[in-house]
Amino acid sequence: MKRFLFLITLLTITLFITAQNIKRVAILETVDKYDKVDYGVEFQLRAFITDAVNKTPGFEGYDRVDMSQINKEHNFQRTGMVSDADIKKLGEMTGASSIVVAEAAAYGSDDRIIIAAKIINIESGRIENSTRPKVASTSDNGMETACNAVVAELLGKSSDSYNSKGSVQSSPSKQSVSQEEYVDLGLPSGTLWKKTNEKGGYYDYDSAVSEFGTRLPTKEQWEELMAECQWSRTGSGYKVTGNNGKTIILPAAGFRLCTGIVSDVGSWGDYWSSSSNGSEEAWSLFFNPAWCADMYRTERCYGYSVRLVHNP
Repeated sequence: MKRFLFLITLLTITLFITAQNIKRVAILETVDKYDKVDYGVEFQLRAFITDAVNKTPGFEGYDRVDMSQINKEHNFQRTGMVSDADIKKLGEMTGASSIVVAEAAAYGSDDRIIIAAKIINIESGRIENSTRPKVASTSDNGMETACNAVVAELLGKSSDSYNSKGSVQSSPSKQSVSQEEYVDLGLPSGTLWKKTNEKGGYYDYDSAVSEFGTRLPTKEQWEELMAECQWSRTGSGYKVTGNNGKTIILPAAGFRLCTGIVSDVGSWGDYWSSSSNGSEEAWSLFFNPAWCADMYRTERCYGYSVRLVHNP
């Protein structure tokens, strides 16, 4: 009997500690400032974001809170603003420690939308983190992929931690990743670079950011690769050699113009970074037979190659 009581007590303590370590997050209705996104799409976005939060270890998402009265009084759903009074009220209603406000807008003339979000600490009222915009199509599973990437960025997780069924899997160790698809070049940041380009061919900037999220290298990661490694011509591309002697190859795969025409295959290499430069341009790595690799600002509609990284 004593042993049974001891086990019950131990289980209770364990559950209490586990509950204390869970961060509760309230997910608000999706903001649509210009009223151009169908409510059904907004509803799906909220559901996908909640699902991604719930599948992230250490977090629990809530989206079933009736916020109609607070919406009516403070009008934050239309404006995307959340007042201190709203934040405190949400804390009282949900017991959450943070709230997520996601915003959606129509993008272009087709079925695409653009999604961004911020997470706000209920105690301080400060924005803890915000995301880069993600572009997704409403006609396929692109919205779920984009929402996974949004949540991964908000919560400081890797977007490749979501497996094909949408659940979270443990992040692979640097050694296991290196042995399979990625190469450790001995960089100061610890960044691992994938051995090959993505097989999708050419991606415009928004599609690349939406699909690959934090696995797309930043401008700073490309600059570190140029500064810390030896670059040498090999065939029509470059061999990049780290201080530890390990290498990756960047082929001169050419590029696709905004008009859809493919050009300079075998002579030019163009690779996207995740770093934007205003609303119309983004940073990319460029090289051709006459120029060594360098970073350039490019219109987002161009189709460039993608080389992924595994962040430490």
